[in-house]
Amino acid sequence: TQKAISYSMTSFFTTGGIRGGKKKLDKFYPRSFNMGVRRDVYERLGGFSKMRFGEDIDFSIRIFKAGCRCRLFPEAWVWHKRRTDFRKFFRQVYNSGIARINLYKKYPESLKLVHMLPMVFTVGVLAMLLLCLVLLAVSPALAWVPLVPLVLYCVLIFVDSSCVNRSIKIGFLSIISAYIQLMGYGFGFIESWWKRCVRGKSEFSAFEKTFYK
Repeated sequence: TQKAISYSMTSFFTTGGIRGGKKKLDKFYPRSFNMGVRRDVYERLGGFSKMRFGEDIDFSIRIFKAGCRCRLFPEAWVWHKRRTDFRKFFRQVYNSGIARINLYKKYPESLKLVHMLPMVFTVGVLAMLLLCLVLLAVSPALAWVPLVPLVLYCVLIFVDSSCVNRSIKIGFLSIISAYIQLMGYGFGFIESWWKRCVRGKSEFSAFEKTFYK
């Protein structure tokens, strides 16, 4: 399960592999699980904020705004433990989606196209499933058509993960983790957008039970 989750968090086909490194669509923002920082910079910027999630990206943004530099060292390895089950993984990516909108509210320029891809994927999946139900009622023979893109995506993830991990079992589990990674983030993103941008709630009041216990 951890290997499947690791795949979904790093694969190009789940946006994980295009958020950093050589195939990145955005510049490198260090995260707290692999970050090293000079003490004088940390103290000058006041360290991490009180954000429950996204506090490391918030800190990285403030580093750039202060005129300091960040570098990615691809040759350096960090042994980072992934979530141990899919329920915990969903909660992780769901909270990450929420944090992205919180970051957007603080730094509007921080929201990039790549950050919205999971939301677009989530809306697309729901739209295809809804269309499938509609076709079942009006034209059952065509009800399978909207499912074709979803099935093809499953096949793509299965084949790629099975090859990368040399395991058919991990390939199957990666289908689950890929959908959780994209849709969990997408649901969190959409909920946060609704509460923060549409309803105008503050960061703390919108997710008090989730973030600030």
